[in-house]
Amino acid sequence: MNDNQVGLNNDRARYCGLLLLFSCGLVQAQDRVNFNIQVIEGPPCNINNGQAIEVNFGDDLLITRIDGVNYSKTIDYTLDCREAGNNAIRMQIQGLVASFDGNVLATVERPELGVAIKLANAMPMPVNGWLNLASSSTKPALTAVPVKAPNSVLQPGRFSAGATMLFEYQ
Repeated sequence: MNDNQVGLNNDRARYCGLLLLFSCGLVQAQDRVNFNIQVIEGPPCNINNGQAIEVNFGDDLLITRIDGVNYSKTIDYTLDCREAGNNAIRMQIQGLVASFDGNVLATVERPELGVAIKLANAMPMPVNGWLNLASSSTKPALTAVPVKAPNSVLQPGRFSAGATMLFEYQ
């Protein structure tokens, strides 16, 4: 073996030694970090004292007059979010969406008929969409109104729709 070969072998040995040194250093550099987290639930809003909210359109609806305006009924409910303090609150109406309009609740018996929930300004409350409230003491005025699919012909009979009213702290 000549001097050049010995020098080359020494360089390889140094290089391999450096690789082992760095590799070992990476493997040994670990530590355990523990987190202690406490999740708390915000104060609840009391919606209608825990009772179901019902809207009865009555028995006198003429199918030719159902147009999304006629037969509008106020949704009578109570809302108490006093314990929310300064927390922002948002509201959602969760339910099945009518196939003909994303802002209308589907009825169980009739796919061509639905129920729209409207805000005080007559704007639709989007089904499964969120509405940010101005404050925790704000109770949105809501109305419900029957709506038929465009160009549909309704048959007489009963109908029903259901939804869940949800309030969430932000």
